Amino acid sequence: MKRHHMAAVAAFACTTLALAGCGQGGTSSSSLDDCVEDPAGCNTGQRADGGEITWAIDGSWASWNQNTAEGNNAYISIALVGMWPYIGQFDPEGDFVVNEGVFDAEPVLVSEDPVTVEYTLKAGANWGDGTPVTVDDFVYNWYAVSGDEAKCEGCAPATTTYGSQVASITGEGSTVTVAYVDGYHSAEWMYEEVLSQPAHIADEQGFDWRNDPAAMKAAEDYFSETVPAWTTGPYKVEDAVAGDYVVYTPNEDWAGDTEVTLDKITFKVIDGLDNIVTALRNGEIDGSAPMSVTSEAITQLEGTDNVNYAVAGGPTWEHIDLNTRQEDLQDPALRQAVLTAIDVENIISRTYAFVQSDIERKGNHLFRNGSEYFTDYLSATGQGSGDIEMARGILEEAGYTWDDSDNLLTPEGETVELDFRYSESKESRQITAELGQANLTDLGITVKTRAIPDVDLGTVLAEGDFDIINYGWSSTPLFVGAASQYWESESGSNFGGLDDEALDGLIADINGTLDYDEAARRANEAVKQVIADAYVLPIVDTPVAVMVSDRLVNVRDNWASQQRAAYNLAEWGLIGE
Repeated sequence: MKRHHMAAVAAFACTTLALAGCGQGGTSSSSLDDCVEDPAGCNTGQRADGGEITWAIDGSWASWNQNTAEGNNAYISIALVGMWPYIGQFDPEGDFVVNEGVFDAEPVLVSEDPVTVEYTLKAGANWGDGTPVTVDDFVYNWYAVSGDEAKCEGCAPATTTYGSQVASITGEGSTVTVAYVDGYHSAEWMYEEVLSQPAHIADEQGFDWRNDPAAMKAAEDYFSETVPAWTTGPYKVEDAVAGDYVVYTPNEDWAGDTEVTLDKITFKVIDGLDNIVTALRNGEIDGSAPMSVTSEAITQLEGTDNVNYAVAGGPTWEHIDLNTRQEDLQDPALRQAVLTAIDVENIISRTYAFVQSDIERKGNHLFRNGSEYFTDYLSATGQGSGDIEMARGILEEAGYTWDDSDNLLTPEGETVELDFRYSESKESRQITAELGQANLTDLGITVKTRAIPDVDLGTVLAEGDFDIINYGWSSTPLFVGAASQYWESESGSNFGGLDDEALDGLIADINGTLDYDEAARRANEAVKQVIADAYVLPIVDTPVAVMVSDRLVNVRDNWASQQRAAYNLAEWGLIGE
């Protein structure tokens, strides 16, 4: 399974990188040009000892706790990459690299019935204060993401795909064993995130999380609100303000083997792509890997000395979601008509084609267009086609009418009014909302567009404060857990509230096999059902750029990681002699 999986993932990477465009500003010599041929080894060089750099993040966050639905977003994932106990990372070639600061080796499947996985902790793995990582920390994470009120009362985890399936966690010395419930057979068992916050910190704060589910929730709230002073990574947080910046200095207790050379790394939020490019050109920052890119930004980078850049399809896929809790949108016919009326190709041509001329519409919710598992189930339905006549036909058949002013009326004679929400700082999403508004106006629907401050996106989603919304999901080569997180009816990340028993069953089936090919086949069945539910309209795997000062080495983009270029932070450095 593992070898086959890696081959499939590598195929994804090659497909994406084939779309890449690389360049250099002014007279600087760019080794990012090698990223098409050598995605995991480009921009490699000798590092100097010491130095300080600033890296821009183009979005914000309001919580320090990635366990929660509200706190789980790409920006905090990047901001905390220097210290968070991730299981590991996929590199730009799609190979999985286990976290060297926590684990001694990849997890091992020691039993298939029930599925039981063994983890070996790295000698010296600790929380940055000398306190070892132990089985208690695995148990704490399990309780936090279990979705079980008897373990964490009132918790709203981002996903319960892992936590709800754990039967027991035991430990002996450096070995921790996770046993799953009967029926768990995830083909992605190796990549489950088994750690998050340190149990001993929760203990020190007085939370009896092992025995009191209310105290467990209080502990999670504490971690959400508190700047982490703990770390398992190559760096520790020296100073931070939520949604603004994180300052890192080396973690002297890091158990990893990679030598850290930088004295200080600052992750700083800069709103707006133009502002990021300006800051880079002015030497105020040393690089960034924003979630979007424009032709204007590329033009500016081309004329800038000592800056390297590369453009490629990235790890985020843009989509439009409908809120099934909204009274009118509870009707599948209206949802189908709305998604049919929206013209995805026009959105792409107005937002992304200027920076990547051969970009393709995304045809599958779980698999990239270059994947061996990809099948386009969307086109045949008309969703995303912009076909107004087809959309009107759907509505007429469902009993909708139009008044003398061509306003759409429900079968009960009420006008249909919807709001369309988008991230305030993302020009592409504003354009998407405006184009969608125009399409739906042609259908007779009154649509009001409303911007969302970046820092409030998680709250808006968690509260379901939208009728229609455009945002992005960060993804990795994995898909088993993604389907459950996106659409399972009880998932805290199922923001539009879709409740489809048939879909829940299909999602459960994805998690019911250890065979990777079979899991992919079942995942596509779930994709077909989501399309039948007219719930989510994929747009594109968003083109992105990495832009880097030519004084940095070992910095390159990575479509296969939520952390993008920061996936190998321990290796970053200033160019040496």
